[in-house]
Amino acid sequence: MFGGGRAFMGEDYASLGQIDVARRPGVRLSVWRMASQLALFPGVVPAEAGEAPVACNPPAAAEPAPAPFSSQQMGLFDAQVRRLRAALDAIANADLPSAVSLLAGLPPELDPGVASMQHRAAELLADLQHLDALPQPAQVAAHLELGRALAVESEPWSSLGRTLIGRAGAGLGPAEGALAGRLFMEAGMLERARSVLLAAGPPTAATLFALGDVESARGDRSAARRYYRDALLHDPFDAAFDAIADADVRALPDVAELEAEVDSDPRAWCAPVGMIAGILPRPNELTGELPMPADAGAEKLAALARAREFVDALVRAGAPDVHKNRDALLDARRCMKRASAPLFAWYMGRLAGAS
Repeated sequence: MFGGGRAFMGEDYASLGQIDVARRPGVRLSVWRMASQLALFPGVVPAEAGEAPVACNPPAAAEPAPAPFSSQQMGLFDAQVRRLRAALDAIANADLPSAVSLLAGLPPELDPGVASMQHRAAELLADLQHLDALPQPAQVAAHLELGRALAVESEPWSSLGRTLIGRAGAGLGPAEGALAGRLFMEAGMLERARSVLLAAGPPTAATLFALGDVESARGDRSAARRYYRDALLHDPFDAAFDAIADADVRALPDVAELEAEVDSDPRAWCAPVGMIAGILPRPNELTGELPMPADAGAEKLAALARAREFVDALVRAGAPDVHKNRDALLDARRCMKRASAPLFAWYMGRLAGAS
């Protein structure tokens, strides 16, 4: 049986195309089925039907490829693109005279927005030239207003807006260092904001809060919280406290009132509460003779004075030599309790919970 199978397979492979259909009914049936199936497709018939195959239509001639750009054309296009990029950079840097000149030399077909961009740049140039004739305070206000309106738009106008906000900051005097620093920060000029704030003279709460926000924007939270701590020791009632970037520090008045349950204005106690909660770092030195805020009421000033006493006692209690001296540690804790019994109880409770 296996030998006959091999012979048949050998016959199939050796004489493919020479099989006698008449002697092989199974093959004849297969050919008939193939013919029936091919009949479903017009123009295709089996060779056994005796008909010549239908010729296929010749393929259509391919369209000629467009002629490549010449090197001269490519060079002209590259020059126009570079000119457009230079115009966009000029707008972003508030160099509108250059932007208008560069845009005027570009063909309208290069970009659909070239004409409208040139028109708007020319209008803004005229507006800024008009502002140059105004007094300095009016210039600062106008640059700030226009800059903030542009800063929310798409590029390059948003970059132009930030440049104008920075120009407003540059127009402020040394006495307005905190505001100038905040405007530079709004413009994204963090290093300039930092240098202006550090050079603003004796530190104030507004300057220190602003420095904290700059360091927060730079990603240095440790430095930011040192500035926030110093600002809260100077003047926790300053309005800048309400808008600082660090949400945990901004929430300290609620912690002082609802968790520590301090017995007077909670803003006055934000510095020691932040230190006990581990949000603010403890200072290495005593608060010393910090000036009191000039525009705070008597009750607020008294609360702030006690808060500073608590911080000084907290610093003494954390000194390495005091931990080795029981009497010195007890004296520091008595000072804390005299400054604020509720805050001292909260402090001791957190110490017990941590141990």
